[in-house]
Amino acid sequence: PPPTMIGSPSVLFVFSVFTWRAFGVSDPYTLPLPPLKSVSIRLRALLSPRPSNPSYAKFPLRNRLFLLFRAAVYFLMSPFWIFMWTLDDLLFADYKKVELKSPVFLVGGFRTGSTSLHRALSLDTSRYCSPRFVELAMPFLTLHYFLDWLESLDSRFGTSFIPSIEASFQRVLGPECMARHPMSYHSAEEDDVLHAAWHLAGWYVGTMFPDADAWREAGQMRATYDEGQRSKMSRFYRRSVQKVLYRRGEGRQLLSKSHLIEFMHAVEEEFPGAHFVGTVRDPKDTFVSWYALAQAASKVMAGGWELPREAAVSAHLTFWDLFSGAEMSFFSSRSTSSNKTVVSFKDYIADQEGTVRRIYEAMGVPVSEKFGEALRDDKERHENYKAKRGYKNPELEELRPGLGKVIDERMEAYRKEFGL
Repeated sequence: PPPTMIGSPSVLFVFSVFTWRAFGVSDPYTLPLPPLKSVSIRLRALLSPRPSNPSYAKFPLRNRLFLLFRAAVYFLMSPFWIFMWTLDDLLFADYKKVELKSPVFLVGGFRTGSTSLHRALSLDTSRYCSPRFVELAMPFLTLHYFLDWLESLDSRFGTSFIPSIEASFQRVLGPECMARHPMSYHSAEEDDVLHAAWHLAGWYVGTMFPDADAWREAGQMRATYDEGQRSKMSRFYRRSVQKVLYRRGEGRQLLSKSHLIEFMHAVEEEFPGAHFVGTVRDPKDTFVSWYALAQAASKVMAGGWELPREAAVSAHLTFWDLFSGAEMSFFSSRSTSSNKTVVSFKDYIADQEGTVRRIYEAMGVPVSEKFGEALRDDKERHENYKAKRGYKNPELEELRPGLGKVIDERMEAYRKEFGL
């Protein structure tokens, strides 16, 4: 006779895994799930009338319902996320023993050349290992070993499982987002994805959820979240990157890239041997580029809705005030700290190899012959950086008359601090 529900091997397996999770490990049971503060920020943005925020009144009901439905699906899936995380702890428990020795963290404002620098440094394949998009969007070892198996089938039998997965997420993001921020299955990606997708935190939220108040709160990871919530974020981040290095690190150092400037204080405490590289660029150039990318991405992620222009401009001005202040504060000790280096977009674009060599010199590590060759091979791609970008950024005056002057006034201290 067929097994009863209680006696079903699959049910018993699930029950045993959850029991082991509850009583057998030290990590919090709900580590992959967002802090309650993040949940309250998101629900307040969708459900609470805010007369002080004129953009809220224009937030279409259809789009709000779409985002509420997406949030409901996410939370209904919570037992599955916990199960997958627990399965990793059960099957691959040794990943927690992976040491994160001398990690390197690239951190800068959006559109400051950090992605290009990240992918240039990741060419030093004998030294660094960087997380990929799929590893951050779905931080489950069990899943990634399954994807590795699919990739082996592609290699052996000429199937196209991985190219199909890559094409699917590129199609979801759309041609404009892909033109502005090219992504692929194997390319190094920014850690913001992990925090924004799972803990609904960090400035990257602005690309996924078009609400100015929610963006401002979620972005300020030090000011908005209490110590316990920040600790949970740090633990989740550590475990997620340990999984990456466990599976394919082969003893290499972690190379991370993000825009999580407030989170870097926690990272500096968590990883005493870390080195931080900041990327800076003229605020007038970054403003229009980041504005256009955030609007395009949030429109995709919110089912066709983006912040109205005036509300978006105000939100981006607030973002740059907060981000630049945090960036100046974090890197203010760079003249007396051997673990902090700042490079400008202008210098990097003019001389990629020279900039990379200066970073390595500051870190006290040599540029290997193999890596030097890889940089020279990458020179043509670098020199044609977005030459055929396929998009056009708006002009400052198009967004708001006198906006350039406003940015000049508000970013004067930032320019002086970094010599821009």
